[in-house]
Amino acid sequence: MVFDPALTTALREALPWAGPFFLAITELGSETFYVVLILVGYWAFRKKDSIKVAYVLIASVVSNYWLKLAIANPRPDPTNWLGDYEASNYSTPSGHSQNSATLFGWIAAKAKMWWMYILSGILIFLIGISRVYIGVHYLGDVLLGWGVGILTVTLLYFAEEPMSAYFEKMDGLLAYGLLFIFGLLATIISSFLLPQPPGDNFGALGGLIMGLAIGLPLEQRYVMFETSAPNGQKWRIILRVLIGLILVLGVMIGLAPILVTENVFLRAIRYTLVVIIGSFVWPLIFKRVGF
Repeated sequence: MVFDPALTTALREALPWAGPFFLAITELGSETFYVVLILVGYWAFRKKDSIKVAYVLIASVVSNYWLKLAIANPRPDPTNWLGDYEASNYSTPSGHSQNSATLFGWIAAKAKMWWMYILSGILIFLIGISRVYIGVHYLGDVLLGWGVGILTVTLLYFAEEPMSAYFEKMDGLLAYGLLFIFGLLATIISSFLLPQPPGDNFGALGGLIMGLAIGLPLEQRYVMFETSAPNGQKWRIILRVLIGLILVLGVMIGLAPILVTENVFLRAIRYTLVVIIGSFVWPLIFKRVGF
């Protein structure tokens, strides 16, 4: 029943007007939205907390990639996909469902505010249902994604304190070096020792990991910016965010024809550059300019 594509048809018949709504909602579970959300938090609100959110999200995205390879369940027939919407990789578990449950679940757990629990729950539910409505996932994919996401949040929430204490005792450069090696090895193993998923590769994930391993220590060594507004002028923070997003998304999209998605290592280089620019280069610039 939960892997029956008829549920998509039933949803569309019950909510024939909801196509544009769910297409918009599903973007709240996209990699672009997550990059924007984390960078805005990193530049303008809670720097350290945003870094932790990035690590939590990477743990979810990487585990989802490998779970999909292990299960290798094909997506519903593309003829059932809504409009010209496209999706890559395998179907189970739903990445949008797992990653949104992890991200918003983590934020709610750390915020500890009733309205954040409600808002996070609504977003997680709608993002998951959007995948069934659009037709790129079965309900079973969504349910499993939610379950893995909740498990990920639970494990990381209780492991946060001992893990933080462990890494604080470790030399910073060593920790980042190990992170870089993990990203590189995971990319190599996923590209050469594991079967390749349809229309996807590990390049973006490897690039994000290696980018963090390079960009964060550089920022800590040469920048150490503050998220507060210089002289209390909020407009500077707004410019910091707007210009930064244009720069980062411009690099992510603009380099795509050169550092193509289809080549795992070129894709990894592109995402490594994106993270280095967002975590180090742009903070270096806006601190010196006075944003």
